Parts: sequence; C-alpha cells; structure tokens
Amino acid sequence: MINRLEKYKKKHLVKKITIVVGALFLSIGLGSGVKIALADQDIQSLMTSWFYNKKQESIEEIDTAIALEKAVLMGQLKDQLQVEKQNAEANLEQFTQNEKANKIEALRDYADQLKLEMKIDNSEQEAAILANLDAIIEQAKAQMDGQAAQLQLVPVPLVPVQEPEKVPTPGSEEKPEAPETENEAKPEPESSTEEKGESTVITETVEGDSAQNLVEVDIYSVTDWFKMPNLLNVEVKELTITDDVFSIDSTFSDILMNQKARGILNNILRGIEEHPQFHQIQYKTIDEMSRIAPNQFNEKVMFLLNNSLSTIVK
Repeated sequence: MINRLEKYKKKHLVKKITIVVGALFLSIGLGSGVKIALADQDIQSLMTSWFYNKKQESIEEIDTAIALEKAVLMGQLKDQLQVEKQNAEANLEQFTQNEKANKIEALRDYADQLKLEMKIDNSEQEAAILANLDAIIEQAKAQMDGQAAQLQLVPVPLVPVQEPEKVPTPGSEEKPEAPETENEAKPEPESSTEEKGESTVITETVEGDSAQNLVEVDIYSVTDWFKMPNLLNVEVKELTITDDVFSIDSTFSDILMNQKARGILNNILRGIEEHPQFHQIQYKTIDEMSRIAPNQFNEKVMFLLNNSLSTIVK
C-alpha cells in the first residue's frame, strides 16, 4: 500500500517537474520572440530616420552647390555681356564712320563730275555787246560828221547755264532760240526838257509772215511794267551814291550788261524785262521811269533799287 502511494507521489512529482520545465522552456521561447520583434522595429525606425536625414542633407547640399554655381555663372555672363556690348558699340561706330566716309566721297565725286560737265557759253552775249559797241561807235562817227544818226542797240540775252547732261526723252528736245535781229523800233532821242504831261508815241515794227504791221504804244499809258515787290517793311533813307556804282541814274541797257545788276533788277522789278514794251524804255534811266510811271516807280521802289544797285561796281 505504501509502495503504491510512493509510486503515485513519484509519478505525480515527475509530471509536475515536466510541466514546470515545459512552462520554463515555453516562457524562454516566447521572451526571445518578443525581443527579436522589438529589435526589428527599432532597426527599421532607425534606418528610416537615417535615410530621411541623409536625404535632407543631400538636398540642402545640392541646393547650396547650385546656388553658388549659379552666382558664379551669372557673374561670368554679366562680364561677357559687357565685353560683347563694348565690342558691338565699337564695331557699330567703325561701321558708321566707314559708311559716312564712303557716302561723302561718293558725293564729292558726283559734285566733281557735275563741275566737269558744267559749261557756260558767253558767245551770244559777247556778240550782242560787240554789236552794241559797234553801233555806238558808228553813231559817234556819224555825229562827228554832222549827220543825224539814230542808235540801235541789240538786247543782251541772259547767260545760259548748261546743266549736267541728261538723257533726253522723245519729243522733249527744245529747239534753240534764234538770235534777235535788229528789227526793234528806233527810240526817239532823249530830251532833257521832257515833261510828264507830254504824250510820247513810239512806233514798233512787228514782223509777220507776209506783211508788217505798225503799232503805236504810249508808254505813259502802261501801268503794268512789273509785279510790285513787297514794300511793307521798306523804310526810305538817305543814301550816298558814287559814280562808280549802279544806281537809279543808270539806264536799263547798262544794267542788263552786268549780270549781277541784271539779277537785282529782275528780282525787284519782276517781269519788267519780259514786258512787251520793255524795248521802248531800255535806253531810259530808272529815274526817268519815276516820271513816266510814278505809281509803280514810287519812292519806296526807287529806294529799294538804289540801295541794292549801289552795291554793284560798274
């Protein structure tokens, strides 16, 4: 009986020991698994944090490097741009100077060519002046011989200025004008006792195709010798005129023989030389015309003529 009880106790003790040992091993196993799980979680968190920090450091380092390189490159570009700008300005200035010199040289060459092509023919004027001098000498000889001779002068034409040659178009050529012939009316000898009230009648010979017509013109009745100049600002003053210059005491024919005096006359008395009856007064003085046509040859016109003509030496 005792043996059975002891056997039961031993057997029950072995079971208890087995249970305790099994529980101990189970506890050890479970503890090791928890520690491994916790260790894995800590490593993952650590690695995540490390990678994030490294990423931020890398980004900041890259941003800093890019900013520094950008500043360096911008400075270089700015310096290079300034250099290119200076080079462009220098090239543009040189180009401008070269082109200006080329254009000026071309203009000078053109002006020189125009000068070479510019010609003035005085032969017609010289012939008219010689004819007038011969007529004056012949009249003087006739008067010395006691003969009554009337002076016939040929009007001196304007000096033509030949312009540079141009290519003529069909039908545009102008025929040269024929020289004037000595068919003008013979003016009456001037009289020192001529008065304004007298009616001076001059006979003009007009050539036609088959006959000659006589036209009587009273120069005192002519009121449109020229187009009146602007006399608004003309102030009459006293002038001192010498004998070696032109003045209102000079005849129209004498004035027309001097190119400068002729230009002044036509500039002030515009249209007088083209007047149909101008040949009737060309041997009269301007002062005489102040008595023939006082409305046109008034005090201001006479002063303007005297002041301008007195600058031309005979």
